Amino acid sequence: MLINEARSLNLTRKHFTLIAEIIGHIDDKGDREGTAQAYAILFEQTHPRFDRAKFEAYVGEVHADCWADNGPIYEKGV
Repeated sequence: MLINEARSLNLTRKHFTLIAEIIGHIDDKGDREGTAQAYAILFEQTHPRFDRAKFEAYVGEVHADCWADNGPIYEKGV
């Protein structure tokens, strides 16, 4: 996605949170971290107040919560 296209989407905190939650469900650590970093780079370039550290930390929190009982959250009926 081109940066100008991403800017035109007018992403908000709700969008960033949703995307972090989706990425947090990726089981493979390398894939999860690489995906989070790629999105963080894009978001930094398209939104002046985007906080990369918060985004990546939230991805980690979601992952820890999701896989805490050896299964994703959505399998637990949440």
